[in-house]
Amino acid sequence: MDDGSHSSAPDAASLCLMTPTHLGDIERFAVLRRSIQLFAPGLPHIAIVNTEDCREFRGRFGNDRGLQVVPTTDVLPRDIERRRRKSGPRWLTGKWLHKGLIKGWHAQQLMKLFALAQCQYEAATFIDSDVFICRPLAPDYFFVDGRLKLFRRRAVNAECLDFDIATHEILGNPLHQVTELYDYIFSPCCFRRSSAQALFAELERRGRAKWVKRFLSERRPSEYNLLGYAATVLEQGAGYEVIECNPDDLHHSIRFPEDRAHLGAEIERMRLEPKDFALIQSTLGVRCEQIANAFETVEEAHRLAVAAALADR
Repeated sequence: MDDGSHSSAPDAASLCLMTPTHLGDIERFAVLRRSIQLFAPGLPHIAIVNTEDCREFRGRFGNDRGLQVVPTTDVLPRDIERRRRKSGPRWLTGKWLHKGLIKGWHAQQLMKLFALAQCQYEAATFIDSDVFICRPLAPDYFFVDGRLKLFRRRAVNAECLDFDIATHEILGNPLHQVTELYDYIFSPCCFRRSSAQALFAELERRGRAKWVKRFLSERRPSEYNLLGYAATVLEQGAGYEVIECNPDDLHHSIRFPEDRAHLGAEIERMRLEPKDFALIQSTLGVRCEQIANAFETVEEAHRLAVAAALADR
């Protein structure tokens, strides 16, 4: 996926959107694709798709302009791909015969790390299948004077703290020396290819050959926090513009179980006061029809706004 070259400050032409996904999320991915085609058609989009699901994705989205469907077998190291493919239903995979299987959530995080390190573009904006775009975005949206936006905040709760503590444990940093913990889990997240390469080089330099095993053993590992550490500590922020904000500043959020009660109200806010993105967490069991309807509400509001603007000319 990569030609091996990179510069210190990627521009808008050298950035892609990147989404790890699988067949179970294909309807959510379809909504994401609709939003990209409407609001960000100038951005190339790479979908990292479970190898066994590529036929379905290529059959449905193969004619989408700007979309590249990449199988996980082209991204993940062979052993990780093998262990990922045996993590389905026990009766189908013979799961009881195999140890060290990699579940979907962990696999998708590893996909992002390995795909970014090999990416043909100098930077990627990660946008998951349970996110869609709500407003027009120019390709330079993710940059400030040529520097890639790096969204983060100080860790504000136990969950955020644990994600970053896991980062330091994976890297082997002495926890008693860690005094600042951050949250890099945003929708979207933006990172340079060089940050993934720097992370892998650092893990090798430290002799962390079994870092994947350590990653899988953590209850809350975070690929974004690992990349955030690489960007801010290993690369000293070169080529980045750190944006200190809250995730909800960027997107409408239905992320936690208690948020489901406010889904209708949040969809209304998408219509009246759209933020740039919307996150409807896939693990909450919100039906795909509801998600599609939410996007259609945003789509219709945009159409009316464009028509009104044209009428006023």
